[in-house]
Amino acid sequence: MQKSESPDKIRIGVYVCHCGSNIGATVDCAAVAAYARELPGVVHACNQGYTCSEPGQAQIKKDIREHGLTRIVVASCSPRLHDRHSANA
Repeated sequence: MQKSESPDKIRIGVYVCHCGSNIGATVDCAAVAAYARELPGVVHACNQGYTCSEPGQAQIKKDIREHGLTRIVVASCSPRLHDRHSANA
């Protein structure tokens, strides 16, 4: 937090990604998002199927505008999961 920014102006959005069944099969993503909604500074929290997809990213952009978000937290898989070169490493 910058010194000039007061805590009451911080508006956090939390996005919990299912990554299909990669995360969603072992984590209750809806429960994590519900918990996040109760945290200080969080004004919006949701769970998404694929946060990295075009629709997922478009939703984040829309939410930034609609909710006046100043911070974003994305709980998702590692990009390595989808990188062919890393899968063989």
